[in-house]
Amino acid sequence: MNRYILCTTLCLMVAVTHAQTLLLEGNLDDWQLEIKKGETQYRPIMDMEQGVVIRAQSMSSASAYVYDHTVNLLKTPIIKWQWTAQQLPSALVVGEDGIERARTFDETQISGDDFVLRVSVGLKPLFGTTKTLHYVWSSQQPIGSHWAIDEHTRVLVISGEAQTTMKWQTQMRHVQKDWLDVFDEKIQSLDFVSFMTDSDNINGQAIGYYGDMQMLAGQSLASE
Repeated sequence: MNRYILCTTLCLMVAVTHAQTLLLEGNLDDWQLEIKKGETQYRPIMDMEQGVVIRAQSMSSASAYVYDHTVNLLKTPIIKWQWTAQQLPSALVVGEDGIERARTFDETQISGDDFVLRVSVGLKPLFGTTKTLHYVWSSQQPIGSHWAIDEHTRVLVISGEAQTTMKWQTQMRHVQKDWLDVFDEKIQSLDFVSFMTDSDNINGQAIGYYGDMQMLAGQSLASE
């Protein structure tokens, strides 16, 4: 029995060692605010299901919280987090007849690059341009679809497609595999992780929620 307890304890210690907490109970001490256009309002609130989470409300704004620390993907290649959407990006425009209607936009174009939920991972090379992969909740594109915003930026849809809003989802993504799929290159680390709710391109509004986030151990591509 003692040997079993010792083994269980050691296994738990190994599991903890090979996990990297990014966001816990809405604590943003290790994150930095990065303002792109306007300022999305992020604030911790209590959720009956998830505990303390981050509520994000964008009003024609795009600002992100960035975890500006190295992540070793050889040890922890899997990113796990919780999120849910309340209000998808939308904007009203007045037509020639004086009636307000919802503005149409294309998420795959820079002019419509707004998402209620966005978790991003990326690399900042010593020389060259930052590369970023955005995991998003899309209001238009099917889950599993992805596209290039530019040479260095990819968007991958992992939520949306008529899914229920205000219902928490747990997402787990193997970052190395996703990066290989969209950029056709293998990576061993990340320089940053970020999350953002934005509606600046369409001059609209959006509301989403972010729960805990961590990096987990898994089978690295380098070991396959």
